[in-house]
Amino acid sequence: MDHILDNMIWNAITTGNNDIAVINGDVGCYLPDIAPFAGMKDFNDTNLKKLYEFIPANRSVAISSIHKMDHDESSWKLLQPMDVTQMVYEPSVNTFTTKNSSLIVPLSEEHVPQMLELTALTRPGPFLQQTIRFKNYFGVFIEGRLAAMTGQRMHPIPYMEVSAVCTHPDFRGKGYAKALMLHVMKIILDNSFTHFLHVLSNNTNAIELYKTNGFQTRKQIFVDVIRRV
Repeated sequence: MDHILDNMIWNAITTGNNDIAVINGDVGCYLPDIAPFAGMKDFNDTNLKKLYEFIPANRSVAISSIHKMDHDESSWKLLQPMDVTQMVYEPSVNTFTTKNSSLIVPLSEEHVPQMLELTALTRPGPFLQQTIRFKNYFGVFIEGRLAAMTGQRMHPIPYMEVSAVCTHPDFRGKGYAKALMLHVMKIILDNSFTHFLHVLSNNTNAIELYKTNGFQTRKQIFVDVIRRV
């Protein structure tokens, strides 16, 4: 039996995130202003054709597979292939608070402009106008500036993804990202879900940070950003 996280996008949009996604038979995607991810019940040429018919012309989507993907160049333009490390939390953290925990505040719609600015600068992954609808985003503000943020994203029950972990370059090295991660992780744990996350495989600094928070590599996966032509 395949592991839930081998096809995490499909399993997320049909379970924990089904309220912010659109499904059409064996293919589906998140609402376009929330996330670019599209999924298929099974990764095969038939469903790729169904996805092509489902996605509007010129829309870009991100799809994932545990195997490298081939795309029909007459249907899809490959914009960005990514080698990604998928990590899963293995209980090892004794405390979910740090000296910075008192600085953490919830983020809401009023903070979206600052969140978009920070994610555009640090590029932790796609963050759009309504990505905040994944809920449970938190930040640290220093002198009115959003110094760091973290939240949750894909929710293929019983897993919950920790996402948008980022720190403004002016505030790095102070432990804000670690404190925010632990805060979000505690919420996920309190709701009886299992944490997972994704990181570019060449981002060794981030991988080491995540290991200190109890995450271990599960599998290498491939994420392709493609555009319907």
